[in-house]
Amino acid sequence: MSTTPPGPPPAPPPGPPAAAPGAAPPKSSGGGNIWLILFIVAGVLFVGALIFGIISFTGKSSAEDDKDKAQKELASTKSELGTTKGAGQILGDLVTTGAKSADALKSCTDSGADLQRAAVSILNAKQDGTDVNPLIDSLNTQINQTRSTCTTSDQAYQDFVDALNKVKSR
Repeated sequence: MSTTPPGPPPAPPPGPPAAAPGAAPPKSSGGGNIWLILFIVAGVLFVGALIFGIISFTGKSSAEDDKDKAQKELASTKSELGTTKGAGQILGDLVTTGAKSADALKSCTDSGADLQRAAVSILNAKQDGTDVNPLIDSLNTQINQTRSTCTTSDQAYQDFVDALNKVKSR
């Protein structure tokens, strides 16, 4: 047996030389990468514009809500102010009417006390045996004054009760 050494390997087919491993692939002409870059830039700009639009919209909505809220508070304050002025006027009337009523009641009480003193004086004079006819005329005048004063007092009291009822009804 004869052993012959193997021969050289067959030659590669003719064509362009093979690229070395790890080398960059050949560049293609046509600029396909520029469209990718433009697409990415356009996407970033679109997302930025979208975010800006959302922020602007919610900012305006919030400002409009604040404006509406402020207008409602203003209307409420005006309403309360009107009610307060009305209540203040009613309370002022009530206090004035109450003061007039108190003055009239005091006058009636004072007149009643004066009438009582005059009556006691007449009784004392009668016990002493003095003529009471001149004193009776004075007493009758005082009775009429007391009636008039107390009638005015009754009316002042009724005015006060009416004013009080007016406040209660509101």
